[in-house]
Amino acid sequence: MKKKIVIIGAGINGLVAANYLQRNGFQVTLIERKSKIGGAVSTDSFKHGGRKYIYPNGASVLGFMQDFVFHDTGLNKYVSIYLPKHPEIVYFGTKNEPCLIYENLNKLKKELATKWNEYGKVQDFFVDMENIANFLRRGYKKAEVPTIKQAEKELSVNLVKLWIKGSAKNLLNHYFTSEQARMFFSISATESGPVFLDSSYSAFSIPLMASGSIFGGKWGYVKGGIWQITDALGQINKKLGVKIITSAEVIKVSQKDLQVKYFKSSKTHVTKSDFILFATDPLTAARKLGDENLIQKISKKQFGGSSGKLVMAFKKPVQWIENTGLADFDMAMRYFVSTPTLSAMDKSSKQIKSKRVDFSPAYFEIYCEGAGDKKLGGKRNYDLIAVFFKNLFFDKKGKDLPKVKKQVEQLILSKIKNRQDLIKSILLTPKDLHELFYFPEGNIDHTELASGQTFFDRNYSKNPQKNFYQFGDNENIFYCAAGSYPCGSVAGTSGYMCAKQIIKNS
Repeated sequence: MKKKIVIIGAGINGLVAANYLQRNGFQVTLIERKSKIGGAVSTDSFKHGGRKYIYPNGASVLGFMQDFVFHDTGLNKYVSIYLPKHPEIVYFGTKNEPCLIYENLNKLKKELATKWNEYGKVQDFFVDMENIANFLRRGYKKAEVPTIKQAEKELSVNLVKLWIKGSAKNLLNHYFTSEQARMFFSISATESGPVFLDSSYSAFSIPLMASGSIFGGKWGYVKGGIWQITDALGQINKKLGVKIITSAEVIKVSQKDLQVKYFKSSKTHVTKSDFILFATDPLTAARKLGDENLIQKISKKQFGGSSGKLVMAFKKPVQWIENTGLADFDMAMRYFVSTPTLSAMDKSSKQIKSKRVDFSPAYFEIYCEGAGDKKLGGKRNYDLIAVFFKNLFFDKKGKDLPKVKKQVEQLILSKIKNRQDLIKSILLTPKDLHELFYFPEGNIDHTELASGQTFFDRNYSKNPQKNFYQFGDNENIFYCAAGSYPCGSVAGTSGYMCAKQIIKNS
């Protein structure tokens, strides 16, 4: 007889976990509070000139997923993906000439020396980062959360001290001589929240964000939009026999008898299982469980979302002012760094963390989603770019939001020829992300990737050595969303690792 498991939350991790568990002999029931699966991989729309425009109000690009998850789940048969060939493009302040971040290390070293006067250990940085990333990938594949002792054995004590236990500031000072290089390569350390660059373990986010294998640590596009990933997983899982219940609000989960009480269609329902898996934010999970110890423990964590997102829709393809003449120029990922020094960038985070200001510009990441979709043969007759930026305060009251939106919009438009083709801009704040997706304080990783909340600390288990993804006292209750190891993103890594642990121990 098949063992039953109820998964609460149909975001990417819940969907991936459901896929692996169903294929390994479990009967899976997936409960989602919204009317549609996908979690933060979702869409919204607006109308203009009698036409409907669909845009992503959560994630925009794919990159942190593991290649084996993409193939194991069957996504490769349903979804088309693409990695632009053009190097990333980086602008600093008011300087018009960008720096190109080439894949080829010799070309990159020459470019950084010419544009940023960088003469540090550039090649060593990338070689060492790839070694750390490969170490993490091996752990993902084996579904084993690494320990510091294991990392020191497989890598070296010095690398672990510098890349995992150390601060981002010390790491960047070790490899780079130019302020521009230090600032640019620090970006991945602060993406999830206002993490301070001089804090311990802040260095770890840099190789962590490079450890996706589907594009070799880079970010690419999905035909039709990133939401095709979760839509396809829903279809695949239904064919496998997963029972998916949407528009269902979980009321209570019993640790004692593993009952899940939920409300749907004006009725209260109860289902009993052998296992329960939460794929929500950790605080919501603890509250549904009614575990006061867990609630108190999780409530003490740092959440602090500080990421804003501006989606810009154009009626015609975006034409960028600077054109390198290289292939895929129109869909290359772009960065605008608005702070003059690494210290200024860190100060920007601290101002937001202390709630002294509402908006403190630091950097802007531009995903040319529409161009990527067009390359893949998408049928959209409009263009989309998504701007992910720092730093925006969670508790904004709203009075300054129009100014923030205008400021970010004007910065992006300053690099675009056909700015008159802009139809609409939609601003999403950390508060919006909190309300839309239940992200605690709008943090995209559910908790900050800060000291004491990263690497082996991203768990809620009484015995992490034996059962890392256990949640609370009951050995048959688990947690696998963005608040667990390794982190969030459209990856499903924690869903996979948790599912493998359940399969192994059952």
